Amino acid sequence: MNLADFGWNDRLESLFNTDLNTNFVPARVIRVDRGAVTVQSAADAVAAVVAGTLDPSGESVAPAVGDWVVLDLATDTAVIRAVLPRSGALSRRRPGSADHAQAVAANVDVVFIVESVERGPSPRRIERAVALAWDAGATPVIVLTKTDLCEDLDAAVAVARRGAPFSDVLPLSAVAGDGIGDLVARLPFGSTAVLLGPSGVGKSTLANALLGEQRLAVSPVRKGDSKGRHTTTHRELVLLPSGGCLIDTPGIRELGLWLDPGSVTSTFPEIETAAERCRFRDCRHQDEPGCAVVAEVEGGRLDEARLASYHRLLREAEHLDQRLDASRRHEIRARERSFGKMVREVIRLKNKR
Repeated sequence: MNLADFGWNDRLESLFNTDLNTNFVPARVIRVDRGAVTVQSAADAVAAVVAGTLDPSGESVAPAVGDWVVLDLATDTAVIRAVLPRSGALSRRRPGSADHAQAVAANVDVVFIVESVERGPSPRRIERAVALAWDAGATPVIVLTKTDLCEDLDAAVAVARRGAPFSDVLPLSAVAGDGIGDLVARLPFGSTAVLLGPSGVGKSTLANALLGEQRLAVSPVRKGDSKGRHTTTHRELVLLPSGGCLIDTPGIRELGLWLDPGSVTSTFPEIETAAERCRFRDCRHQDEPGCAVVAEVEGGRLDEARLASYHRLLREAEHLDQRLDASRRHEIRARERSFGKMVREVIRLKNKR
């Protein structure tokens, strides 16, 4: 197996220290299923275990699908010794946890944000996914599936564009095969894309269409509300005949933001462009005098719903930033207290002598 097919390149080669150990080889994480990790090396795809802390900073890093790792083959069980620095990671807030991230996929070039025209695309969900894509350093592309079931495709495309007016929108039907070539064109040799969207929008069906075979499990949506069942329970990277890599993910019910506030502003470039004409540099685009953004909305040149989403996502990202700062301060104080306690104990023992 040629690792270049999976995206191995000169940047990764420079990061991999071949002098560490002759038993160490590079590999890419191709599947994560409830903690079980499968990696692809140049020799084979094997199950691997994780060796404690993987990040040089000392923080624990769980391998995500798409990660490149240092694999130790010295024993019968393959061991992941380190995760190579990521070019970016698509992360969301871990469900049920305000201050912890969950990496959905790593080292991706394109995020296919999948929405079904059968039950109507959601502009607000698309906006959140676009923000996460930009934060991961990837290009967002909106994919509208099941066009064979849509009576007014132009209307569905227009709705999707309200959530991503500056991203490409690709309508397709995996069943009929319409539009599949447009996706293949976005996945050149050595690139990686991830499918992101709720259950029932046809992500696995789309992946099978790109693979040219029924490799991934699929199941029908419920007839009552067109909602899907969680057929996909793991994240998996597959190599496409066209040469690119595709990561299929389980349906995501909650797309909690985990990103820098700057990635939110990148999602709304029309607001940032208008903001350059605001009277004050620190304008929040609410009720400040001389706000060019509010003037654009009042003049009908800017979508009021987009501005509302901008405020909502920016508040969420800023609140996350504040919580993380407080959490980091708490960790530093805890380490300082622990160290201080140790020093005092050493002094006490010395004095007793």
